[in-house]
Amino acid sequence: MIPCEKSFVISIDHQIGSGGAIIGQKLSERLCVPFIDREVLQQVSRKLNLLEGELEGREERLSSFWQSFGRMVEKIDPAQSLVADRYIPTDRELFQLQSETIRRIAENSQAIFIGRCCHYILRDHPCNFGLLVIADRSARITRLCSLYHLSQREAERMIETNDAERAAYIRSFTKQDWLDARWYDLCLNTSSTGLEQAGDIIHSAILAKFGE
Repeated sequence: MIPCEKSFVISIDHQIGSGGAIIGQKLSERLCVPFIDREVLQQVSRKLNLLEGELEGREERLSSFWQSFGRMVEKIDPAQSLVADRYIPTDRELFQLQSETIRRIAENSQAIFIGRCCHYILRDHPCNFGLLVIADRSARITRLCSLYHLSQREAERMIETNDAERAAYIRSFTKQDWLDARWYDLCLNTSSTGLEQAGDIIHSAILAKFGE
């Protein structure tokens, strides 16, 4: 058991279709701790005076060469910007802004974070519980088909694209393989445990690390 003088935080990384967000929400209800997801995007958007939609598509994925080139041109010649007084951050600047937001929230309150390299950003937090949620490919496909009304092939393509983009993004900013179990306190396959039982296992692991 690790004594916590500060409030604890939980950082969840997850494969798309594994049920990681559902688990985060259930833990939030069970532990009475805020579940932080879009709040990070909202705070960064307000800071930059941008709409959430202008940043949402860039989360956990690297920009293409031409997207990066366009932002570089705007920096050199602001007149090229389509909207006056608008600042569009680079991938690294966006990562830094999200990191600052996550750390600020974690410093001031208990919270459950999901995605956005939160396990890496909070690696030095004295009371961080790192969780990786995965699932078998067939289960992920079934869940995505149900959630988004996709065909099996569409769900397969979504998984392939998201896995590749997320791996490249996390490797770029953390130099880590995000599926390496050594970076987490607990790795959970929801295909083996189910979502309800997963919550019990995670709760027991948190108590084992931090106590009541």
